[in-house]
Amino acid sequence: MSLFSELKRRNVFRVGAAYAVIGWLILQIGDVAADNLGFPGWFMPMLFVLLGLGFPVAVFLAWAFELTPDGMKRTGAVQQTEAVAPPTGKRMDRLIVIGLLAVIAVLVAERVWFAGDADPDTDLAIRSGETATARPEAPATPSAAPESGLIAVLPFRNRSVREEDAFFAEGVHDDLLTQLSKVAAFKVISRTSMMRYADSTLSIPQIAAELGAAVVLEGAVQRAGDQVRVNVQLIDGASDVHLWAENYDRALTTENIFAIQADIAQAVADAMQLALSPEESRTLRAGSTQKLEAYEAFLRGKLSSGHTAISAESSRQAIAAFDRAIALDPNFAEAWARKAQIQLISFWLAVGPRSLREDARLSLAEAQRLAPDNIETLMAQAYDHYLGDLDYARADATLRTILARVPDHAEGLEASGYVARRDGRFDDAFTAFERALVLDPQAVDVISSLAEMLYMVRGEFDAAETMLQRARRLGADTRARAIWIEDARGDLDAAWAEVDGPLPNFASAPAWIAIKSRDPERIAYALSPAIWPEDQRSPGDFPEAYAMVEAEALLALGRRDEADRLLATIGQRLAERSDPYPSRWLGNAYYHPSDLPGMLGDLEGVRAAEADFLDNAPRDLWGSRSPHSSLARAFARAGDPERALHYLERMVETYGPHTYLEFSSDPGLDSLRDQPRFLALKAGYENWRDGRRDD
Repeated sequence: MSLFSELKRRNVFRVGAAYAVIGWLILQIGDVAADNLGFPGWFMPMLFVLLGLGFPVAVFLAWAFELTPDGMKRTGAVQQTEAVAPPTGKRMDRLIVIGLLAVIAVLVAERVWFAGDADPDTDLAIRSGETATARPEAPATPSAAPESGLIAVLPFRNRSVREEDAFFAEGVHDDLLTQLSKVAAFKVISRTSMMRYADSTLSIPQIAAELGAAVVLEGAVQRAGDQVRVNVQLIDGASDVHLWAENYDRALTTENIFAIQADIAQAVADAMQLALSPEESRTLRAGSTQKLEAYEAFLRGKLSSGHTAISAESSRQAIAAFDRAIALDPNFAEAWARKAQIQLISFWLAVGPRSLREDARLSLAEAQRLAPDNIETLMAQAYDHYLGDLDYARADATLRTILARVPDHAEGLEASGYVARRDGRFDDAFTAFERALVLDPQAVDVISSLAEMLYMVRGEFDAAETMLQRARRLGADTRARAIWIEDARGDLDAAWAEVDGPLPNFASAPAWIAIKSRDPERIAYALSPAIWPEDQRSPGDFPEAYAMVEAEALLALGRRDEADRLLATIGQRLAERSDPYPSRWLGNAYYHPSDLPGMLGDLEGVRAAEADFLDNAPRDLWGSRSPHSSLARAFARAGDPERALHYLERMVETYGPHTYLEFSSDPGLDSLRDQPRFLALKAGYENWRDGRRDD
């Protein structure tokens, strides 16, 4: 007997067909259940894998075993007179037919009942591969929307089988939020807040209550080859009533993705009884690129370029992704703009080379050439004025242009806070950050910025700690700022208690607490690889960052000879560099031109550095603490107490009397402690403290 005949006799083909039909039905039921019951994103891929693994098992069992009146037996042990394969086959034929009818019924139901009001022309366009736009029913109106009118878009669930497609669902969600945030009538809660609710077990009303949202949009994305399915539903945040829902099955093209985003925006506007301008509708539908691969690279770049916890590696990944998007579509204006922005932030935080500053100018110029009025281009332009030029007036003017078009643009409000803070307009900064926090209530960057301002500007240490605890509950690494708060409070032991492993981008913070405490064991530990790893000792264009702090530590411990030898070595290495102080007097510099001559006791060198500071230092009231404290230490060590006290007094004028606490324990200022002007600063702090106690 041939193998084919034997497979047929043993019903192997029938079992395979029946398994395929039943498996397909199970997948459809699972998909519906997952969409409506909030199953996690891994549910559908896992179900698909399990059904796939079950197929060879079912086929093997059909080959190896046979059902007889006495139960299951191995096929080889069954006598021909006992075999029941033929009647079993007939029953399986009926089962397969019933299953196929069920498949047809599901397809018809999906086509007829879940297609909304799409007209025949739309259906024809979909079948013929043309671009089509769904025309869903107008959504219902929320029953009791909060006055804020906030819109929360939950992270989209990934329904794709391939794990590598997971980024696509996250990227589409991120891009949808970006596009919705450009609509003037919308107040959209930002992605940083919404990602906290990925796989959340909270109900929609609970999430809406936490965020103050009027409506909540949730959805899922499934990508399969050149097709994409997007399921979305809009829910009343107060009553949990579904206001609108739609399923989109489309060919996977950027045109269709942008059309879906435009439909969603229109549905949200209808539900909120808001109006989209014709220009906003056209912009949403037109999108940013017509090349799918470029769009996918752009999504990867955006997902890698968040400000929170940016690192050298994430910066490189983001820039490389934007470069790929641009290579695929040189006219992709948004990719040029986003690339410029991450280049500027990486330059400012010294997680990349200083050359990124000029690279960002070139990227911005391309974005301006292609789309000068796009919000992304304007945001990059604002950051260029802010971080690249420290030109706060022009940065502020650009941001006002954005906020005039979209008053509730969270990213624009956050940037306005940074600009106002650095310009010394601290009240304006508080206002901007607080408005941004309404739209992005779990934005740890904004929360951390408010915490910094509370202790640095107002001396409200307890309020700053409370704000920092809020960021900590959201999963942020708050150790560096916790150290700074306790240091500013004057409690070095509490600050040291916060030291727990390396602090990326803030590796020197533990060392400065150890130096102020003058504890040899703390200093040794803070300078060890356990706290200050080798790969963080020469960040960006600051190769002597670690060595400078090590020299400060030797001086604090009274080891003058060792410090002089190290300082001589540092001086030789800096002299070999064409630009030894690339950031000079910027607040983000790891060291300033006054540090080395100050530690050497070189008064003429310190005066030369001061002359450069007075001639070239940019206006940066927020960042002025760092160069002012550097000059104060340098003059104190070099023997000019009057100039040293001048810079301490400047710090107190800028930030307030409580600033005394921060420099009161600095070893570099020991020679000033009996000076009348230093004692006056101490008395000013004590009066401020006593006045607050009375209040």
